[in-house]
Amino acid sequence: MTTAPESKDHNRGRSMPSDIHQHIDLRHVYFEGKRTSGTVGNRKPGNHEPSAQPSAPVSDHTPEHPGIAWILEQGGLDLSAYRREPLARRLPACLRAIKARSMDHAREILENRPELLPAAISSLLIGVTEFFRDPPVFEALRTRVLPGLTRPSPPLRILSAACSTGAELCSVAILLAEAGILDRAFLLGTDCRTDAVERSRSGLYEPSALATVKTGIMDKYFEANGDYWSPVGALQRKMHWKVSDINHEVEDGPWDIILWRNTAIYLNPSAAEKVWRQLVTTLAPGGFLVTGKAERPPVGLNLVQTSRCIYRKGPTDW
Repeated sequence: MTTAPESKDHNRGRSMPSDIHQHIDLRHVYFEGKRTSGTVGNRKPGNHEPSAQPSAPVSDHTPEHPGIAWILEQGGLDLSAYRREPLARRLPACLRAIKARSMDHAREILENRPELLPAAISSLLIGVTEFFRDPPVFEALRTRVLPGLTRPSPPLRILSAACSTGAELCSVAILLAEAGILDRAFLLGTDCRTDAVERSRSGLYEPSALATVKTGIMDKYFEANGDYWSPVGALQRKMHWKVSDINHEVEDGPWDIILWRNTAIYLNPSAAEKVWRQLVTTLAPGGFLVTGKAERPPVGLNLVQTSRCIYRKGPTDW
């Protein structure tokens, strides 16, 4: 990730401050919320957890704890799709988010105040994102992918599945605008978390969330909005948002570009493979699938890797 650029403009009134294959070793992947030697791992700007409060009993941390399944079920989500260990590690953060002392207390709170359910689910499911995340990937999109998608019609269709707060889809919109083809593109971001979709739709980002945006891009494509910054209207009008669970449905294609990044690593291999296959099915022939650094689509999907984290679908299905 890039660091915040230095700019006198940035000081004007603001502080920029698997199948994932089962044999792939995921021990290098940091799951937010995991504690090591009594300390909290490094956090990305804007993703700090609240100050420590009493954690749930050790029994609440077990992967099979029924409370986790109950919370997900209230949001229409299926525990069986997810790897249990990351969810168990996030349970203390979930309890803190709704100020619960235990899982029994959390259930009581959510039954009486269902409006807190989105916060509970968001605390369990990892939703970290940022603008131009993994810059070499976006540079490859700019220099190697978009030049081949400059046909006059039909409109380019781009999907960001599990989009979180929409920063990556907005990053692609900026690339399209820079290439002069935003006006004939359709961009859709989906996420299973209602609060994430609402934040995406609001277009409001804290200054710290824009630390990875270069000065020239920042000045051209964002504008002050109270204490926040928002994408300019030309970007916002092209981006659409929808609550949708990728484990249950994939939006109808064809899509020229699909971003599904840093989500498969949190799913069970069988659930991840199902999603990979459905995504590739909705890709247009010659379309591109963009993944996270620790992710690799299963073999046999008519995909050819064109650069790191970017795969192209062949002209016909195999």
